[in-house]
Amino acid sequence: MIDNEEFSITIRCWHDVQTGIIQLRLVRVDTGEEVPIKDGSFLLRTSKDANRSMVRCYIRHIASGREAYVQGGLKLRAFIKDCLLKSDESTATPPDTPGE
Repeated sequence: MIDNEEFSITIRCWHDVQTGIIQLRLVRVDTGEEVPIKDGSFLLRTSKDANRSMVRCYIRHIASGREAYVQGGLKLRAFIKDCLLKSDESTATPPDTPGE
């Protein structure tokens, strides 16, 4: 599926209030096609080196134990907190549908 070095996808996630289920949709940017994904569980952990402004993001696939690290600046942890994690005062809405 990934046939070149650059691979871009949009990830849309939303909480379906009626069913209580979190929905996730991945779409290739270059083709607009939905990206099929496997069922799975992941561990996501961020840590900051006390002596640097480097933040590391650790991702582990629970079933296989495979892991990867992503490095970023101080904004990585804030990005995950602000854009991925739901706070108590926010309300989830369905993602924009294409063409709107």
